[in-house]
Amino acid sequence: MSNTIFDLEAALAALHGAEGVLFDFNGTLSLDEDLVGRLYADAAEELCGIELGWEEYERRFVGISDLEICAALSHGDAHLADRILGHMCSAYAREVAERPRIPASHVKLVRRLAEAGIEVGVVTGTVRRLLEPALAATGLDSVVKVTVCCEDVIAGKPSPEGFLRGAALLGVSPERTVVVEDSHAGIGAAHAAGMACVLVGPLAHSAPKGTHPVGDLAALVR
Repeated sequence: MSNTIFDLEAALAALHGAEGVLFDFNGTLSLDEDLVGRLYADAAEELCGIELGWEEYERRFVGISDLEICAALSHGDAHLADRILGHMCSAYAREVAERPRIPASHVKLVRRLAEAGIEVGVVTGTVRRLLEPALAATGLDSVVKVTVCCEDVIAGKPSPEGFLRGAALLGVSPERTVVVEDSHAGIGAAHAAGMACVLVGPLAHSAPKGTHPVGDLAALVR
């Protein structure tokens, strides 16, 4: 994982030395992978008559786009895929309105970066109608300058297309852009885009010996 930043102090230096920061959403900015997995399991059972356990969801779908997940669950039936996505988005919007999944510490980090003059965006494999309610629920819709969702690109992560588009929309060069990610697909996309990648979440525990791993996004609030 060359150009992946595990160490906390190195991550802080990279973020505050960047011109632009692009956050992944599910599992990174928003701690909601458990919720997303549960809602897809509900949709799979109700609309497809199939059981989708957490282990299978994690193995097959973490890090890929909602459109790809819906296509896989529906076995290519476009009408059914649309129903799954609609079910998912409606349920997700209700859940985050009652209980926002973007922690206050994450909101504080994004705001501090923006106040320091760093351009901030979100590049995600989710759809805009799922992302926007979550940002609005925490007030980040007025802070995040750019959002790139799965309907905005031809190829999802690990393709670099989303991150390159995000940097271009922010008006910063890839080499001055830092990505914050939690998945293998996201790391691959960041590296393919020529961007440094701060790793958070469970994968951060694979940090090399002698480093002080970031662990989670809250640790970056200084």
